[in-house]
Amino acid sequence: MRQSVRSVRLKGLWTHPKTGQRYFRTRRGGKPRLVKLPSDLPIDHPDFIAAWAAAAKELAPPKAHATGTIGSTFKAALASDRFHTFSEGYRATVTRQAEAVIAKVGGVKASAVEQHHIRADMNSSPNPEARLKAWRFWAGFCIEKSWLRADPTVGLRKPKRLNTGGHPTWSLQSIAAFRAAYPIGTTCRAIMELTYWAGARIGDVVKIGRPHIDADGVLCFRQGKTQDMAYVPWTCTLPAYARGMEADRQMCMDAIAHLGPGLTFLQTNRKRARSHKSAGQDISAACRAIGLELSAHGLRKARAVALANAGGTTSQIGAWTGHRSLSEIAHYTAEMDRRGAVRGVDPEHVSENSADPQEKSGSSGLKSIG
Repeated sequence: MRQSVRSVRLKGLWTHPKTGQRYFRTRRGGKPRLVKLPSDLPIDHPDFIAAWAAAAKELAPPKAHATGTIGSTFKAALASDRFHTFSEGYRATVTRQAEAVIAKVGGVKASAVEQHHIRADMNSSPNPEARLKAWRFWAGFCIEKSWLRADPTVGLRKPKRLNTGGHPTWSLQSIAAFRAAYPIGTTCRAIMELTYWAGARIGDVVKIGRPHIDADGVLCFRQGKTQDMAYVPWTCTLPAYARGMEADRQMCMDAIAHLGPGLTFLQTNRKRARSHKSAGQDISAACRAIGLELSAHGLRKARAVALANAGGTTSQIGAWTGHRSLSEIAHYTAEMDRRGAVRGVDPEHVSENSADPQEKSGSSGLKSIG
């Protein structure tokens, strides 16, 4: 009697409907991943089955770490409600560092971690400061869950870094050069003017829009990094210390007007919010094209410097730029005071007007697009 032959069924095997090419397919992490398989062999051939098995092993999900290990406790911390109350930027930083730790020592018992282990891991990390953030969050979470008796991060300090000055601040000459190279109507000019006027981080600049303008004509938005509020004069009367910045404000309005109405000022042609990476790269590329090594964040610093030069107090600058630390703001005001001391200029009577005379609006009234 002839036995029936059952067809071979290999999990994950997928054949492209147009080309006939065979693949091993999985959707690990929600994204489809493909490994090419030989199409010139029958699926029950030993070589084909060996290729399929190798592909399945390559794309197999990682084994779950045992309870009580660094891997399992870190994953629990990242899935906690508390973790999701933090800013998007903080979560991204901690997640990257946590994944690196898990890949390195995920199978180690959490209770075996001591301070010298964390210090050694920090020193071997490309970003010791960010790595310490991840360890501190992990330790705090484990203490709350009674998985650790003592916090091994207590007493650890982030390593001292050379003071590089961070992102260079845009000078008035750099701003004038950028304005001369990129006329109003170009996208990079719109990004530059809005970032400069708002004095905001690029991650917030791409999210703000008309819904953030209150009844008094003030642009109010919560910052993504710190969750603190920032308040930017939009159509309201400028405060006394910023009266010399009227032309800057009008140029911001003119520069973003061509992007049309939408929920965000810097919307794309498809009426979608622009990504912060795209906006930042546009500014950097535009600067390099005219010989400037500057970034979008330098415009935030330039606004803080302009406000300090105009006589703004630390609280006034902080309200506008959203700086949380008064020491950060004091840096700009102190720099202005030192410069004024050798120039014989009274800081309280210096007004700043960085507008290019050729681009000043002919009328004294503000043309609002809000």
